Amino acid sequence: MRRVILPLAVALVAASPMAPADEEGCRRCDHRGVVACPEHDDEMLEAEKHVLFCSVAARCETCLGALVIDCKHCDGGPESARIEERRAEIRAWLAGREVERHFERPVMRCETKHFELVFDLQEKVREGRKKVDPHVLMHRVADDTSHVAEKVVEHFGVGEDDIFAKMRMWMWEEPSDHASALETFLQSSATGDFKLLGRDPVFSVWKEPGLFATVSAVRSVFTHNAGHMLVSNLFRERDIGVIGGGWFDAGVGHWYEYDRFEESVNYCIEEASIASNFANGVWKAAMRKLVDSTDERLVPPLLDVPTTSMSAKEQAVCWSFYDWLVVEKRDALRPMLRDLKQERETREIFTEHLGMGVLAAEDAWREWVLETYPKREKRRRR
Repeated sequence: MRRVILPLAVALVAASPMAPADEEGCRRCDHRGVVACPEHDDEMLEAEKHVLFCSVAARCETCLGALVIDCKHCDGGPESARIEERRAEIRAWLAGREVERHFERPVMRCETKHFELVFDLQEKVREGRKKVDPHVLMHRVADDTSHVAEKVVEHFGVGEDDIFAKMRMWMWEEPSDHASALETFLQSSATGDFKLLGRDPVFSVWKEPGLFATVSAVRSVFTHNAGHMLVSNLFRERDIGVIGGGWFDAGVGHWYEYDRFEESVNYCIEEASIASNFANGVWKAAMRKLVDSTDERLVPPLLDVPTTSMSAKEQAVCWSFYDWLVVEKRDALRPMLRDLKQERETREIFTEHLGMGVLAAEDAWREWVLETYPKREKRRRR
């Protein structure tokens, strides 16, 4: 069985032993025996509850990562005994720092149930007219990727043994550090953004101007790729985007990004450029217009195309078709993904799990789009 580690602050409550009768705390600490560490503001205390570990919190000299300290006004309470145990867990986690040993310096990182994030950023990141601290940004991304994981678990009926690894996602301030990490840990000579799917998934980028230099750009690209990574690691460690499941894989990445931000601006396209765009990332009204304006078949031509070989419009079609599956055929997602990883013929998969052929499925999807997608929509400002 896997060892279950609870988020930082939650663990102190959930795993606390019953207190002896003389250790009932006091009114100053709400009879807990501990109080919040004063070195962390309310916003970050709440953010730390959502992760299992965080290197910034772990290096706090006051609480050593536990986020609470002993109450000075009483002799302890039901949560007092848990502090040292929690600190020991944090020390053990902090010691497992292969990335830090490689660079010979501290590296900011955190861990959630399904993700290990490295955010080696020294400068604040732009968000409109203000700038956001890298630590705050890392926690926002942790929340974004956890949201994707929750949705994937829900959509595919995921059990404890269905996801085989933690998804490793890295962001670096300098391109040289990005290249060094890839060479050392993945034996890759890549210099651009890098993604490894299937077994032990990895995604790595650096804060490249024009691409990943804003908060919204960072959050959306990590959210998009979190979907690809998780689905590639479900049931069987295999990237379906290159073995006949590109239509499903493309839909996955875009759907979870769109679900989180009501737009999709990232494309898994080789040699992608600014020209790789469809309707400025806001797709429902545009897809309705596309479906309504053409009798040309949109889905069948994509069933054997690798994810990275599709155009932006084709990836948007895959997103919408996956949207239909999520809403109308959710029970089919799990068996369809399993069969795609077995390289089963896609048309057979449709017949068995959707109860219809490819053309009938497209017709049903088209009808659904015209019934449910709006004629107009506005882009949400972020």
